[in-house]
Amino acid sequence: MKIKIKLKLKIQSIEPQKRRKNRFTITFESGDVFGISEDVLLSIPLSIGQTIDPNEFEKIQFLESSIGIKNQVLILLSYRQRSRAELTRRLKLKGHPLAMIISILDELESKGFINDTDFAKMFATHLVENKKIGRVAVQSEFYPHQIPEPVLDSILDDLYEKHPPIELVKTIISKKMTTREKSQKEKLRMINFLKRKGFVWEDMESEIQGIEWDG
Repeated sequence: MKIKIKLKLKIQSIEPQKRRKNRFTITFESGDVFGISEDVLLSIPLSIGQTIDPNEFEKIQFLESSIGIKNQVLILLSYRQRSRAELTRRLKLKGHPLAMIISILDELESKGFINDTDFAKMFATHLVENKKIGRVAVQSEFYPHQIPEPVLDSILDDLYEKHPPIELVKTIISKKMTTREKSQKEKLRMINFLKRKGFVWEDMESEIQGIEWDG
């Protein structure tokens, strides 16, 4: 709960919250209450009977918001790597001020918690090796992450040198055609499927033309 104060507030009590670990409730003599994290309480020592002026309280609120945002980012990163653009978007949706988001992400990036190049390598490897999709589709998947083009191009060049698109197409066709007829209708269906997977005609031409289609 955010409280705007014009006059000084005197702290009546500081008590740990029963249901939220490492959180405390500050009650002022005015009857207002304010939740605060243990991290903030350690950074700005507060005591019963202490009087807080508006500037001090604003500092406490800012620090509480900053730590809250930082913890949200670290929780998201604990599940998997994420791009800076994705983190920014998610934090903005939660209503956090952009200036605060930028400041916190700058700090975490400088400490190595956020690294767009590492994220791009991980995500691109997953898309190519596991999902077996072509370059056009991979670039589309990366659009929301705002990875610099030279960085992404270098990563994709290396990946597709290791996993040539023609070989990926061959694997896909081999798997698909085990249970399908070699009709002209199926040929067109296969071509459209590979296009949706992000492959261009030159990636698939040799494999498509190498099949003896009926009719």
